[in-house]
Amino acid sequence: MATSTALRARDTARADGRAGRRRTRARAAASERATASTLGGASTDERARRTRRRGRDDDRRRGARTDGERVFFRAIGSGDRPTAVCLGKFDAMHRGHFALAEAAAARGEVVLVSFAGMAETLGWESRLPITAPSDRTRVLRKWSEKMGGTPVREHSMAFKDVRELSPDAFVEMLARMGVGAVVAGENYKFGYKAVGDSAALKQFGEANGMTVDVVDLVPANTRSRLGLGDQVSSSRVRRALLDGNIEDVNWLLEREHRLVLDVQGERMQNALRAAASADSDDVLISLDAAENQPPNDGAYTARVTIDPSSDEDADVNAKTVDVKVSYGRIAIPRDDLGKLVFARERITVDFVERVSKVYAMGVSGRWG
Repeated sequence: MATSTALRARDTARADGRAGRRRTRARAAASERATASTLGGASTDERARRTRRRGRDDDRRRGARTDGERVFFRAIGSGDRPTAVCLGKFDAMHRGHFALAEAAAARGEVVLVSFAGMAETLGWESRLPITAPSDRTRVLRKWSEKMGGTPVREHSMAFKDVRELSPDAFVEMLARMGVGAVVAGENYKFGYKAVGDSAALKQFGEANGMTVDVVDLVPANTRSRLGLGDQVSSSRVRRALLDGNIEDVNWLLEREHRLVLDVQGERMQNALRAAASADSDDVLISLDAAENQPPNDGAYTARVTIDPSSDEDADVNAKTVDVKVSYGRIAIPRDDLGKLVFARERITVDFVERVSKVYAMGVSGRWG
């Protein structure tokens, strides 16, 4: 009898323990659900990210500049006029971007602010830029000339340093950087997960003592059949390049599209030396040397410069020839450009118009 009573007591204790553990788990689950509900159904990882983001936002609100902000302030924040930043990606540097720079010039010293490393941070496929990195200074110089000599500069910040900032913290960062005016297109998005729009930019900017101008989108010259909108955009420029429609590209850019070929590497130099002794009318250069996106396959009229000593040299001393793009190579006539095979640094190709949509290159490397 004593043994039976002891067994029943043991079983009761175990049952009570299991029930207690179930109640504990239930309370924890209820607490988890309540917290998730408060945070909009966020997962544990999402809550952790939000907590970290709030901490960074709080740090920024306390007024300490980050390394990136200090670099910007030292480089830009020394002019007599207020700093007027244009916000965007500025990949193509097209006429819509120029409209932002024009609007900013009325407010102060013009600085294009973009964010580097976005594709790597977000896991996007890496693509060649539309405007070659080495050509951006030339484009800014042309913009400055069109605005009567007003200087236009650019500054790039690491995207990973700002990607988790809330919209208000992002604008507060600009204020700490010494920005006096902000200019953006009406479709500009900013802040974590791009939840901020042009209305929020105006609200937060004015709350931080900055002038905010929202610029209307510049209409494109043709309607898009691919859902790219009817405004000038980098996406439209890239699509036109993929179609080989260089006339549209040049209209959207408000300049001839310049392809920059970097021929400094050993592989490219060997190819040029081989071309010097080859029996061919054209010198074939691999598009692996391209700094930026070339147009699609086809025959084009282009202006070519070999090893320009300056941006002005590339503009003034270019020679107009017919070039052909196909199978990952560009063919440039050697007879018209005797120094072509002796290029040491770079070759610039400004595309003027498309002569033919399709051009075939045979196995021998000759065109037919």
